[in-house]
Amino acid sequence: MLLSPLRAAIALAVGLTAVVGTAVSPAAAARTSHWRDVSPPASDGSVLFDVETAGGATWAVGMSRDATTGSSAPLAMRWTRTGWQTPPQPADEGRLEDVAVGAPDEVWAVGTRNDAASGTGSKEARALLERWNGAAWSETALPFPEGASWTSLSAVDVDAGGSVWVNGGYVDTAGEYVPALFRGDAAGGGAWKRLPADTGLTWVSQLEAGPGGIVYAIGDGVSRFDGTSWTKQSLPPALGEALFDGLEMRTGNDVWAVGHIRDENLWRRPVIVRYDGHAWRTVRTPAETGQLYDIAFDRSGSPVVVGETADPAVNPAGNYVLTPGPHGVLTRTEEPSGAGYLYSAATDAAGRMWTVGGTAGAEGGISPSAYAGIRR
Repeated sequence: MLLSPLRAAIALAVGLTAVVGTAVSPAAAARTSHWRDVSPPASDGSVLFDVETAGGATWAVGMSRDATTGSSAPLAMRWTRTGWQTPPQPADEGRLEDVAVGAPDEVWAVGTRNDAASGTGSKEARALLERWNGAAWSETALPFPEGASWTSLSAVDVDAGGSVWVNGGYVDTAGEYVPALFRGDAAGGGAWKRLPADTGLTWVSQLEAGPGGIVYAIGDGVSRFDGTSWTKQSLPPALGEALFDGLEMRTGNDVWAVGHIRDENLWRRPVIVRYDGHAWRTVRTPAETGQLYDIAFDRSGSPVVVGETADPAVNPAGNYVLTPGPHGVLTRTEEPSGAGYLYSAATDAAGRMWTVGGTAGAEGGISPSAYAGIRR
């Protein structure tokens, strides 16, 4: 999220050479869309990292920062049709990275909490898994191995059968970092099972559980879990160093991942890949400074990809949104008013598109306050 020295956009000739179209209807190209700013009031020092919606329930999570102490607190907000409600949190310090909505009374959020380390005056990050039961948030413990320290959680999802998937990691007694993957039932009180977590990735930013126990994970690549083992996916060679933050599994044969790749001229260039049932292919994106964080599909089935740009010539507000333009090619056609960096997108049952992040005017990578927007 930290800003880098600004780089000017250069000619399209530096773009990827192996590309495919987005395979969406050109009828969606260049349409006028209206974003409505529904940012939570009095959210100075706050930022939202993820938004998810299901069953009429919409939640956004992130953190709020104390301007005096510099400490941060986990933040989870529920949309009530007229505004945001912020129920009390079980942890005083930390942050929430990801949220999964199974039902209005079955919501899960993950991140880290900062606890005092035993026998020291410092604080140690510990995994934070929370469950909303329709009335309150409560913390749930996961079966990390005995002696595990510096535990953390980065991603959570709820599959169609109600199982909860949680990804994270810990430092073992030998001082080595070890990835961890857990699955539990939606009742919250059932047993958690630890599953193979050797994704082949150095880190995992998001995972998505689909039918038949298939799970995709993304980070410094894309990996697929078949219920028994993980297989790192073969991406186009030009994307060997791409980093991914957003994932959408529409069907088993239609999977999208979005992120960025470092570029010596542009700093970071947006990257999108799509699995069509046979192979992963690159989806064309503009050759300009941009970093993509998430993807969702609107009511017409068109992709909406959100992120940030550090180049004021691209967008001085910082938000970066790609949607189908002329001929169905993804391009910058929308700029949500008031938005700065955008970290997540989701579509609710009514077909409305949601996006969250920080408001415009970030300094040093820190947004002034939390942003939320709705596109009808």
